[in-house]
Amino acid sequence: MSKFDLDQIICRENTCSIKNDYKNCEDMICMWVADMDFAVAPPIVEAIKKRAEHPIFGYSYIPDRLFNAVSNWYKKRQDVDYNPKKMLTYYSVVSAVSLVLLSLTNEGDTVTIMAPTYMNFPPAVNGVKRNIIYNRLIDSNHHFEIDFEDLERCLSQSKVFLHCSPHNPTGRVWTLEEQRKIASLCEKYHVLVISDEIHSDLIMPGFQHIPFFNVNERTRDYTVTLISATKTFNLANNGVAFIIPGNDHMYEVIKKRMECLHLGAMNIFATTAVLAAYEKGEEWLEEVIPYVEYNYQLIKNFIEERMPRIKVTLMEGTYLMWLDCRQLAMPVVDFFETTAKVLGEDGILFGEAGQYYYRLNIASSRLVIEKVLYRLEKAYQVLF
Repeated sequence: MSKFDLDQIICRENTCSIKNDYKNCEDMICMWVADMDFAVAPPIVEAIKKRAEHPIFGYSYIPDRLFNAVSNWYKKRQDVDYNPKKMLTYYSVVSAVSLVLLSLTNEGDTVTIMAPTYMNFPPAVNGVKRNIIYNRLIDSNHHFEIDFEDLERCLSQSKVFLHCSPHNPTGRVWTLEEQRKIASLCEKYHVLVISDEIHSDLIMPGFQHIPFFNVNERTRDYTVTLISATKTFNLANNGVAFIIPGNDHMYEVIKKRMECLHLGAMNIFATTAVLAAYEKGEEWLEEVIPYVEYNYQLIKNFIEERMPRIKVTLMEGTYLMWLDCRQLAMPVVDFFETTAKVLGEDGILFGEAGQYYYRLNIASSRLVIEKVLYRLEKAYQVLF
């Protein structure tokens, strides 16, 4: 029996929610920005309330207990040994990408990114005057695969590979074999890997996330791993991410840059929430993952049966569905947003490789999912 009411529909209007309040969402069902519509795990709320009962919110340090909790979590769930004494806290994974590039690379260096591309990566790279070369993934029967010949072409010209694992927006969870091939190329061309693993706890049944840090005995020496509790525990605006450099040199260089900019301090309620999440949030997550997986199967089966011109990409991880709409007779925005009144994200936001695709955030109540499917089918029937 479920302990957490994930079916609950929670009104998010007038809460400064980017998902519901920032855009004009009148008459729309919001399925876009990547946070969940589920109430956070009760231990997180309880921890924040308890801390708020103390009436002084003065300067505070980040306790070792937090770093130990993070290390223990990833050892248990991903069998990776992250040294709690060699972690750095930062505001977000995306801003950490820029920080690591500033710390470990030079202006004009080239960064390889897979395409379609999470839309906040290019500004994070270009904003610090680094260049981008794109390795375009291959849509092979609605399962995205790496073009390794092209990846070698890209890495031979690059100083950095910005790895998105699991991949957003395609939902791929990279296999050990795939990552070994990536590692081999990075070693051949002496490429630094920045591995964004923010979705690595959100893996669908039957798949396994392998931290790039763990791919072989050498990868940690040229990898900086970026993780956060924000996607895992629905703490999207919490403002705590972790930078995990794989060797002492990278750790010291990044730390020195943070210190000279007076970076790294965290809001006391943010650290309280993240600590509670890693220490007491596992039971909640263990209900969320199968719930999201059921939503995925429900949508997939419905679309395949009733809207066959839309093709569903296999979602191995994340809670973001990537829909191939190339056979629709109209632009994706016109179909989803104008006609169906479902607000997801146009694939073109993820670059040219995302054109004619559409991303839907399915971490919502089952009742909301059913309403979305009703609207989509109704819009589809207008066309066909």
